[in-house]
Amino acid sequence: MVTGFAITWYISLKTNSGIWLSLATVCTLLPQIIVALIGGSLADRHSRKWLIIFSDGGIALATLVLLILFSLGQQAMWLLLVFAAIRSIGQGLQQPAVSSAYPQLVPKSNLTQINGLNQTLMSLSNILAPVIGGLILANFNLKFAFLIDIVTAMVEIVCLLSLKFPQFIQVENERPTIRQTLFGGLRYVQQTTVLKHLLFIYTSTFLFMVPVMVLSLLLIQRRYGATVTNLTWQEVIWASGSIIGGLVITKQKKFKNNQQVLTISVALFGVIMAAMGIVPNFIGYLFLAFGCGLMMPYMMTAQTVIIQNTTTEQWMGRIFAVFQVASNLMILVGTLLFGPLADYLPVQWLFILCGSLMLLCALIYRQVTKVVKP
Repeated sequence: MVTGFAITWYISLKTNSGIWLSLATVCTLLPQIIVALIGGSLADRHSRKWLIIFSDGGIALATLVLLILFSLGQQAMWLLLVFAAIRSIGQGLQQPAVSSAYPQLVPKSNLTQINGLNQTLMSLSNILAPVIGGLILANFNLKFAFLIDIVTAMVEIVCLLSLKFPQFIQVENERPTIRQTLFGGLRYVQQTTVLKHLLFIYTSTFLFMVPVMVLSLLLIQRRYGATVTNLTWQEVIWASGSIIGGLVITKQKKFKNNQQVLTISVALFGVIMAAMGIVPNFIGYLFLAFGCGLMMPYMMTAQTVIIQNTTTEQWMGRIFAVFQVASNLMILVGTLLFGPLADYLPVQWLFILCGSLMLLCALIYRQVTKVVKP
């Protein structure tokens, strides 16, 4: 994450171009969307431990090549876009393996607790990564960020090598067709009522969440003033809410009803998001940002545990890949949809509209899942 922030800021500082930042966003998201379904299939047919090691090792190797090129004076901006795409491919292969590995290592009774802890650590990273990335660019250079990426990957691989995974159970069909590889997980979701309903709320949540994820800085700029202090406070307050939410989940250990938790958290997130478009002062906005951050671990943990409890181990990688593709695709579509709209409509209208639609989707999800329990 430190390296990712450093690269994005480096591109912004060097080009001062929205087009270059858009290209960087596409290179970061699109390759993941393309390869994630393949990554999910690989995670169900091969050792998840070694898949994580090889994918992250490949990213580290690509980082080393880029470090050498930059040291030799080859610092063309397109190299960073190629590198961002390679990192995205590696993450597309790695993430389904990571998500599907938890049920191999953790008893079902502790899945909620572990996923809550994971959300806390991710939120902590969201606070630290921009700070460290900014310090690196201010006091060193981008090559130092590359070096951090390589060293931390080596530490990760050493840790994974010492970690013993339970014996892997292979799927029955060892030679799937391309169609089965790409669309088998989607077909599994469509045939499983709980997952089909979850995919509905998952995709709609990520689509309608885009304004608060992407356009919040624009809202602050237009309503409260785009000072560095204001922008920093929003990031810190949001992440603080997520850390607290994750810690509460970790202490709670287990939800009685994951679908109910998901419904309530999505509904509350929608209400808070709509209120962010109405609140007249920045202090109130920060209070609401804390509330959104607080709801995020509940949404993500409940969604993840539903998948882990509903899906058989042999299909876990492909199912997580389907949801990974869905979330990234919705973020990409939402950015392309709501971004241009923000230049023609008041940004707060988009917050109110999308927040209201999230609330509606939560009510629909609640209605269709009343008689279906994961």
